[in-house]
Amino acid sequence: MQNVYLVQMESIPGEKARNLAHAVSLVESASVKSGGIILFPEMFATGYLPKDPASEAENFEDGNGETASVLSDLANKTGCTIFGAGIAKKGNAITNHSSIYIPGQQSEFAGYDKIHPFFHEQESFRAGDSVTLFKTNGWRIAPTICYDLRFPETYREAVRQGTDLFTVQAAWPKSRTAHFEALLRARAIENQCYVAAVNACGRDAGGNPYAGHSVILDPEGNVVAAANDAETVLEAEIDLERVKACRTLFPVLKDAGIAV
Repeated sequence: MQNVYLVQMESIPGEKARNLAHAVSLVESASVKSGGIILFPEMFATGYLPKDPASEAENFEDGNGETASVLSDLANKTGCTIFGAGIAKKGNAITNHSSIYIPGQQSEFAGYDKIHPFFHEQESFRAGDSVTLFKTNGWRIAPTICYDLRFPETYREAVRQGTDLFTVQAAWPKSRTAHFEALLRARAIENQCYVAAVNACGRDAGGNPYAGHSVILDPEGNVVAAANDAETVLEAEIDLERVKACRTLFPVLKDAGIAV
């Protein structure tokens, strides 16, 4: 069994130090178990979306940036795999980035650049060009970010590479909550994967509310755990054998030509 923790939190735009400290305090208050997986929402340190994204960009890979340093320290303190999210420097470009840290390693263990930047991002952010798949505790995990959720081909490619668990780090608005819930369930069902989706809550810089509603779904689209729209650390256990059993009893992926 694998413990998963979704840190559904409100970020204050322009208050990076406050947001990082708040993120750590929420994890500490949750008494997480060593060996778990902890996820934060999209751009949780800066809030989505800074007026000048390039000014907030960091180098996540070496673990020395402000956000990266906090995340790598948190991995060591908790004994957990940490999924952060922020704006990454990539040469002369910036990307919307998911950054993964593991205990005992300061540098980034794995990273993913959002393949499908949202409308407001497209002028400033370079799109990622490939899915990321990495292994931890026996799980094969593919991170995705927010607007990626509307593009099923991205998830299908990750499943072709062997994914058991999708993570989704989002800043999804309340006005499209129904879309969020429907798309998450579809990605779980059609790929027979667990989906762990953490969303922002509170309001953006313009006063528009986020949906919250972070959720963990099993490979049949059933809700394992779900949040409302308030700050919380949502916890659940997921079972790799559940993925294997689902794919054996109902071999839809095999019929689609996907080896699992």
